[in-house]
Amino acid sequence: MSWFVFWSNVSAFWTTVVLNCMQPVNWEYCWPPHEWLVPAVGDIMRAREPYASERKILQSLEHDHGLDDCRAKPGTKAHP
Repeated sequence: MSWFVFWSNVSAFWTTVVLNCMQPVNWEYCWPPHEWLVPAVGDIMRAREPYASERKILQSLEHDHGLDDCRAKPGTKAHP
């Protein structure tokens, strides 16, 4: 991860979460932080590689299910 990505994430967190949680009107949504911060970190970690579980499922399928890109050309017989 580059420094630009790191600092942009830190600055976005600061301006979105920290500054908004300093306002008394938002205190009920910001407290307790373990209820929303821990699940948010888990979501970020799962989102690092989008569609990873779907990709693994498709890669585990055999070629005979017709879900691969080894299709027969029109007018020829398909491979068994």
